[in-house]
Amino acid sequence: MTATRTVTVQTSDHGPVTIPCPLWCTGLYHQEGGARIDITHTGPETELTLPTSIGPVRHMATVLEQRPFTEGPTGRGVFVDVEIDGQYHPTGPHGLDAMADALVENAAALRATARRLTTLLAQEGK
Repeated sequence: MTATRTVTVQTSDHGPVTIPCPLWCTGLYHQEGGARIDITHTGPETELTLPTSIGPVRHMATVLEQRPFTEGPTGRGVFVDVEIDGQYHPTGPHGLDAMADALVENAAALRATARRLTTLLAQEGK
């Protein structure tokens, strides 16, 4: 982990904890008073939107994340949390590639639906 700074977080179970902080971390989850296991490095959120008749609508978001003291399935390395419909899905490079592949397939299906609609409208003279 590349770090140019350290942060000290006051925790409820381990007192002050000083940790290296990666360059990409926004510091939003270095909250005082929580448990050490809850300390999280997070990057800025990237919103993915779709254009609609009422304007852009968010359909998913991604956030770089690292939990340096976790014992959970994400491990202590960097991962991406993908938010879809209010649920977060910790994901690594292979999972992100699989999601991107599925989005390409969904885009192809959406384009096919657009072509079908174009044909139907043409048949109706619209």
